[in-house]
Amino acid sequence: MAIVPRRILVLYWFRGSLNKMRVGIRYHLQALEHGDVKYEIFYYNAVSGVPEWLRLFHFDAVLLHTTFLCMRWSYLFHHWKWGLRWIRDLECVKIAMPQDEYDHSEILDEWLYEWGVSVIFSNFDEHERKILYPIMHGKADFYKCFTGSIDEVIAKEYERRLLPIEERPNDIVYRATNLPYWFGSHGQLKHRIAEVVAERAKFHGLKCDISTSQEDTIVGDRWLDFLASGRAVIGCESGSSVLDRRGEIQAQIRNMLEENPVLSFEEVSARLPRGWDGYRFFAISPRHFESVVTKTCQVLVEGFYDGVLVPHEHYIPLKRDFSNIDDVLEKVRNDQYVRDMVERAYKKIYLSGKYTYQKMAMDFEKVISKQWEHGRTPNRSPNRLMLRLGYLAGHIRDRVGAEMARMEDGFWQSVRKLERFRR
Repeated sequence: MAIVPRRILVLYWFRGSLNKMRVGIRYHLQALEHGDVKYEIFYYNAVSGVPEWLRLFHFDAVLLHTTFLCMRWSYLFHHWKWGLRWIRDLECVKIAMPQDEYDHSEILDEWLYEWGVSVIFSNFDEHERKILYPIMHGKADFYKCFTGSIDEVIAKEYERRLLPIEERPNDIVYRATNLPYWFGSHGQLKHRIAEVVAERAKFHGLKCDISTSQEDTIVGDRWLDFLASGRAVIGCESGSSVLDRRGEIQAQIRNMLEENPVLSFEEVSARLPRGWDGYRFFAISPRHFESVVTKTCQVLVEGFYDGVLVPHEHYIPLKRDFSNIDDVLEKVRNDQYVRDMVERAYKKIYLSGKYTYQKMAMDFEKVISKQWEHGRTPNRSPNRLMLRLGYLAGHIRDRVGAEMARMEDGFWQSVRKLERFRR
């Protein structure tokens, strides 16, 4: 008798096709495909909701991807979530893979409790989880999970075509979003490092391709090509120094900036309660692993990096106040120093196999198998024709939803222009 593979519904949220998604997010979304166990995986883009007819397929598990859970930030969240309330009644294992857990943390905590989620893959350790999940802490099974890992297929592909350090067209590369004030001083650091390094690199004769402008964002497979064009990349830990439980800090800052748009971060910070910017929700990010794979030397603000990256061994440490920047930039000029650094990181982090999506999928398989052993699993009918028809319907809905999202963006842009005109 043939064994029917476990059926898993993966819910995500993205405006557009997958090839337009940032490469690190796409790899993370498809992580289960890298494991030894072959599941019947059904991806559904919830940009316009999730239809209730999907429950007819009797899934063994529902995985709520980070892009799906990011809807808690939207002003449409409560209306959107109400249309998905049938998910809470599904009798199967429910797994959440959130990121940016410090942003609207209480809303996330309540949401996962309401839907009966039993497994949470968190980016943070026990101490931070107690703060972030006052309800779910002690109720769900928590497992540590990185925000991204290494795709071995892509890594092997790039291994054959990487340019030597001395032949790369750029000395330093960097792309990051200029984050708003409500991500705290750590969010500002991601923009500040770009300004300081770009300015100081001129005095060291280094060629840079550095930007935090939205129009310079690089998506898709071009991102790894961009990383591989530089002998070094700058950066810091992912995360925030602010705990914004329900978006109240964001609302306060928005109100301040509406009254006075030219307020500096320091001026805004002085008007907020003491300690608002005193948290350390920091983690290693996918781009740190991608830099390892492309053998691009990392110049990083000193940090823990989840114990994966070790200063002076895997990256050149830059002090948080940039006081050692000239010494750091001179090290970037040293071919042998940079070569030794990237080879150590490549061997210890990539070749060890500890930080690949295959390892991540294996960990997931162990967790979900444990849940199936002790939990309820629905009686399933392996109706593959219906599943394919459902996939087609989902694809059509995805395209329609993306068009509706673009129309919605155009509407709100018009509203903002009208408001500026009225002022």
